[in-house]
Amino acid sequence: MKNQVLLFTVFLGFSSVLFSQENRSNRGWNDANQTTYYMGEKANENNEFRATHYPKSPTNNPDSNGWNDLREHRTKAIWADNSTIVSDEKTGMHTFIPYTYVGEDDILWAKRVKKVIDVRVPQNHPIYFPVQVNYDRYYEDGGGILLNEVLSGTDARKNLFQILKDAATTLTPSGDPLVSVYNSSLTRKFSTREIIGDRNNAEPGVFQRRGTQRFFDDFGEEIDQIDIVIEYAPLDIVGYYIEEEIFFDKRRAKLDYRYVSITPLVRGDGAAGLYTQDGLSVKPLGTFYFPEIRQLLANHKVYPLDDNIAQRMSFDEYFHRKLFASNIIKETNVYDRNISDYLPGRTLDQLLEGERIKEQIRLYETDMWNY
Repeated sequence: MKNQVLLFTVFLGFSSVLFSQENRSNRGWNDANQTTYYMGEKANENNEFRATHYPKSPTNNPDSNGWNDLREHRTKAIWADNSTIVSDEKTGMHTFIPYTYVGEDDILWAKRVKKVIDVRVPQNHPIYFPVQVNYDRYYEDGGGILLNEVLSGTDARKNLFQILKDAATTLTPSGDPLVSVYNSSLTRKFSTREIIGDRNNAEPGVFQRRGTQRFFDDFGEEIDQIDIVIEYAPLDIVGYYIEEEIFFDKRRAKLDYRYVSITPLVRGDGAAGLYTQDGLSVKPLGTFYFPEIRQLLANHKVYPLDDNIAQRMSFDEYFHRKLFASNIIKETNVYDRNISDYLPGRTLDQLLEGERIKEQIRLYETDMWNY
């Protein structure tokens, strides 16, 4: 009996040594894997508390007065008492899902495409509605101002244009917009004056247009008129341009993509929607660099098409799951031209050409495999 106990003790000790060595090996492999695929500095906290994925934007600056420490917030949220409701959605502290690390040398092939999103399509209604936004009063006595915060929760559901416009026209204490607005090629950032405009001198900003206000006498005769600045409303939006970079990652053997920019569009002259008889007729309202606004989009929810609010997702997740409908209008080419440039006036052929480009991209991934 003593021999059996001794043998069992030796076996148990030997198993403990092997188990500890395996754990050290796994920890070493995990550290190496995180070093390879984790973008940014290595955080000391657990993965759930990591908060180093901040875009280079004043909106998400953790040191600013309007942005609380994310790690401290998550700790309080997890250990909060049941009587206190603390959630990411109520405090506007959602974080976006970081991309998988992709090395420059791992990209075997890449192509950039430009798409147009028509908000009249029912599939795209979640980014178009609601067109009128109502905000709750800030103070309980009803005497406060209307809330118009960028990182608001469920109390003020906004459409995509309202989210982008509010962020671009809200200024930090230093006088800079919360998010930057660029030209269509992302080569120049608009100044604060270009974004906000000047109402006193009737100079419209990026999200405004110049109009005329007429004055009439008692007999209906026009006596005077002045130039005014008119704000573009969500109801004026007819679509969006969205550019994405499609590439093949040889390390993962996968065709992947990254969104580059998104641009709100209003109808052009004589257009009832996106198109006229001559083709696409829209006016862009400024371009947003997509990686810079991901934190913003992650803190606003899309209304689900199936009306199940328990399964709501953020705008960031909505785009990355590609739940919107779009048409390709341009791909990178030696002539730097749109599809409409070499197929003018042939709307159906332009749609078919966009589908051909989409199928060509899909076949590139399948052709990389040998059976």
